[in-house]
Amino acid sequence: MENLKYRIIYEYEFHRGTSATETARRINDVYGGGVAKENIVRFWFQRFRSGNFDLQKKPRGRTEAEVDNAELKAIVEADPSQTMSEIAAGCGVSDKTVLIHLKQIGKVKKLERWGGTS
Repeated sequence: MENLKYRIIYEYEFHRGTSATETARRINDVYGGGVAKENIVRFWFQRFRSGNFDLQKKPRGRTEAEVDNAELKAIVEADPSQTMSEIAAGCGVSDKTVLIHLKQIGKVKKLERWGGTS
């Protein structure tokens, strides 16, 4: 069963006054053991107690930062001596994000292995 459907059951049981422990037990009795984890039900009950009845899962972590490749290319061509960290700081993104976009616009040279043929 989809998580949203379980959340609807959590909200229903919350409004009935059922405890989180009892709610998890009831769901597991019907749908199989381990389907509803008690700590997850407690988390949702805590949200409901705070007045938040939005059942959609919120994105977690940092938002994915993007860099416009044309803008990045102009920045690099205007001052090719800038370090990746300087570019990243100026764009408000991580070094890794800049590296990904530099590869996309062909501004990263492949490193040659040391000890190659002479």
